[in-house]
Amino acid sequence: MEKYPLVSILSTFKDSKEMLTLVADSVLLQDYPNIEHIIIDSVSKDGSIELLKEYESKYSENNFSLIWKSEPDRCIADGANKAAKLMSGSYFMFITNPFISSESLGLLMKNLISGQYDAVCGGAIFHRDGMIIRRWRGTKWHWRLGWMAVNEALCIRSELYEKYGPFQEEYINAFDYDFQLRVFMDKKVKIKTINKPIVYFYAGGTSNGSIADNIASIKENYAILKSNNVKFAWFTVLCKCFAAFLAYTFVLRKDISHELPQKTGNH
Repeated sequence: MEKYPLVSILSTFKDSKEMLTLVADSVLLQDYPNIEHIIIDSVSKDGSIELLKEYESKYSENNFSLIWKSEPDRCIADGANKAAKLMSGSYFMFITNPFISSESLGLLMKNLISGQYDAVCGGAIFHRDGMIIRRWRGTKWHWRLGWMAVNEALCIRSELYEKYGPFQEEYINAFDYDFQLRVFMDKKVKIKTINKPIVYFYAGGTSNGSIADNIASIKENYAILKSNNVKFAWFTVLCKCFAAFLAYTFVLRKDISHELPQKTGNH
């Protein structure tokens, strides 16, 4: 195996210029030397396209590859699939939130380069307006008990996308869970978890927003389990809900505004 295999980082954005900046800057800071960043923009009107043009030279200066397109898509899963079709890396991640440190990707790849594992995932710090609302430590337990990886802290062999993809567009809130479930149900897939945070997750996405969004996500989780022929799907959903309730209820709430990445340059 080559010393530093190529990693494809997939991102989708729509009118999210500030988050695009934070994510791109965090990718540029990574000390892992072999990265291609594939960004699918859903025809943003907030200056994101002009920003992407600016970043082309910045990626080139870092010897990273930036591949981007701006075109209509049907949903996040559609955009993610478009990005996946363009990837050429041996491994890939789906990222729409910034890495925590310059060592984040390298930490994941250190465990993958050995060839012993097919996927490695770490934790995440969820916050809302700089206040921690959940810490996902990355500790693994059985998927039947409701466990899933933080999608944006998961680095996985690209061939597993070819085997278990594409991301299903019918799942608006939980297309990542559907993909992960198919991967983790394969007993031949070797997964390692790292009890270290990899990304700062900015809460407020489709599965972390209103009560209605959360209810929709629960319904999708149940449908996903049923579609993958998981027996007692209701029990797995109940475990997921209970684990999330504990995590959000008993987290040590702390203001981390000063730790969060800041935009570099004038955008």
